[in-house]
Amino acid sequence: MKNWKKLLACLLVSLMALTVFTACDASVGAPMGAKRSTAESAKALCDRFKVSYSEELSDKAYTIASWVAGTEQSCKPSEGKTELYRWASIDKVAEVKTCLEQQRYATAFENMGMGILGTDDFTPGFDIDCTLQNNKADICFVLPKDGRVTDTMTKAAKGKTKLGVAYVVDKGVSYAVVLFG
Repeated sequence: MKNWKKLLACLLVSLMALTVFTACDASVGAPMGAKRSTAESAKALCDRFKVSYSEELSDKAYTIASWVAGTEQSCKPSEGKTELYRWASIDKVAEVKTCLEQQRYATAFENMGMGILGTDDFTPGFDIDCTLQNNKADICFVLPKDGRVTDTMTKAAKGKTKLGVAYVVDKGVSYAVVLFG
């Protein structure tokens, strides 16, 4: 009889432990992070824009996604979670603004402290808003929710043959950092 009571007690403890995890999604409490893509995960975008997948561009997109996710406090999803906004202050205002105007995105992003992105051979498929006030600039990246095709993507894809993508994941929702080359 004592063994049955012990077994029953163990079963009840196990059942109580399982109820703690019921309806929990591990991504909900997870911090914002960057996620790499593969040719398979980017297939729908490649098909949509009739371009091929580029691992090199995806590595650059991952560098940008890591930078975005690395400063979670300056990120905010839109109300419907269709976009993720990432604000940053720019120290090298003149250089960054000039590079953005000349579509030298790798150089602009390097001047913002994202890391080494190499040659200026890509165009971002996400919105970049740069506002200047009193020799100080704020820049905002607007990343679309994965699966959304935006006008910015469509314009950036014109004349391009390659696509790279990485994701910023926030509370289980993926936002795409798309680059065309």
